[in-house]
Amino acid sequence: MIAPRLFLCSGAKLADGDPLGNGKTLVQLDSIGPRANVNIRLENVARILNKHIPPRIVDVLEIASYIFTGDCATSRGRQWTDNEATESWDRDLSFVVPVRDVTFWQRSDVRDLLREILEFLSNDKYAFAFVPLKQDRTLQSYLQFGSLEDWPFYGVDRVVMFSGGLDSLAGAVQMARNGYKSVLVSHRPVTTLDSRQRRLFSELDRMFPGQMIHVPVWINKEKNFGRESTQRTRSFLYSTLGTVVAESIKSEGVRFFENGVVSLNLPVADEVLRARASRTTHPRALRLFENFFALVTGRRLRIDNPFLFKTKAEIVESIVQGGAGDLIRHTCSCAHLMFKSKSQWHCGTCSQCTDRRFAVTSAGCTKYDPETDYASDVFTGPRKEGYERNMAIDYVRHAIELDRMSEEEIASKFNLELSRAVRFEERPSNTAQHLIGMHKRHGENVARVLQDELGRHSGKLFSSGLDPTSLLSMAIGGRHLEPSWKSFCDRIVGVLSRGVPIACQSNKPTNEPRFQEICDGLLKSNDIELVREYPFMRWSSSLT
Repeated sequence: MIAPRLFLCSGAKLADGDPLGNGKTLVQLDSIGPRANVNIRLENVARILNKHIPPRIVDVLEIASYIFTGDCATSRGRQWTDNEATESWDRDLSFVVPVRDVTFWQRSDVRDLLREILEFLSNDKYAFAFVPLKQDRTLQSYLQFGSLEDWPFYGVDRVVMFSGGLDSLAGAVQMARNGYKSVLVSHRPVTTLDSRQRRLFSELDRMFPGQMIHVPVWINKEKNFGRESTQRTRSFLYSTLGTVVAESIKSEGVRFFENGVVSLNLPVADEVLRARASRTTHPRALRLFENFFALVTGRRLRIDNPFLFKTKAEIVESIVQGGAGDLIRHTCSCAHLMFKSKSQWHCGTCSQCTDRRFAVTSAGCTKYDPETDYASDVFTGPRKEGYERNMAIDYVRHAIELDRMSEEEIASKFNLELSRAVRFEERPSNTAQHLIGMHKRHGENVARVLQDELGRHSGKLFSSGLDPTSLLSMAIGGRHLEPSWKSFCDRIVGVLSRGVPIACQSNKPTNEPRFQEICDGLLKSNDIELVREYPFMRWSSSLT
């Protein structure tokens, strides 16, 4: 486990000798002040927003922002042996946060539920100390008022979380087609997504005039904090942003739109563990959000995901059927936010790009998703050694297994994950059946696209024109038929085969323990690369 971190927020101080800081790395976080390093800004809001948000809601906005910043700024473990940690990527994060409603935040049920949410999302350990805020800051410091003095959508049914991806676009279109007015709330951690999100909303507003308002929210940190790519607490920040707006306009709740394959996130390999698997819109996470924000707001606030039983291909189809196919080109699904150029918005090698391209192709809608928007072709482009190749193989392997298994076999293999999801739904038996059927359709879609793409590029196979590291080449070579642990073992063998002869060239080890020490040294020198290439694996040299 990495060294525990203690985040002192909003000018909080730690007395000399306070045991809370023992053995922990201290980090100062502040959202307002001469040394502010966390930026919070809600854009395009009306002045009425400032009048309807109680101090406790401002507290939760700051708390969620600090949690997200701490998550992003704290890299997961640099070593991948277990030692005393439950998992090598576990982190121990503590926060001291000054708040306005200190009596509420010091309640044990509030703190326990907050920890339960974060530990489920991230599998990290969290601790909180809430203290009185000595110098209050008004919410207005976080607001950038638009041209509206009043709020025309007061009391709307749902605040919609709008990421600018395919799923959130489909949700916004569906809400508008059904006659609902919506407040779309977006989180913008970096400026690279700003222009495309604005263009997408502009097109939506043109298509459905007077039916939606967009509230972009900037929450980011100073660059020198570093960057942890997993960002497992982002959905808590997301739901908090939605709640802040929903409470101010007395909306009935917050709505996420995300396909069920991503929401449930079944393990794509047998070795997927805890923090390796995202749970951003998992049914349990949404129920925990509901319970927590009911405490914060003092009323029931519905938080749901209407797309739980839809595949991504079905979501793409719904966009086109809703008459918004031309807007697909303005969406962005890529995980590599920092890679963006002005001409290409998708890297073509991350898991999100891969899933997007398979879905658009399966739905027969590639004309709305031009190949030129991908830096590397998802099917035929080269992939780097490590994560890019392993991710593609795991994606294909998982889908092919779903396609080949019967619904009963899917229920048996993923019984634990399915059970954990359905217990939070009103009709568990129907939910389980719908989830199984949805995953079966996903497998069939991927298998069909793979077969079609192999046929379309068959000429390159015979002329050696297909890059050997591409997804199609690896699938033809049967890489997806090998278990992921085997390729991991091959990688370890490669490290040792290259390193041991050099390490032992002058002085051969005299006994087995010494030889093990040499091997451990070689493997630990490659630990960061190995963890990133095979993030689903746990390994310990003492057990090898």
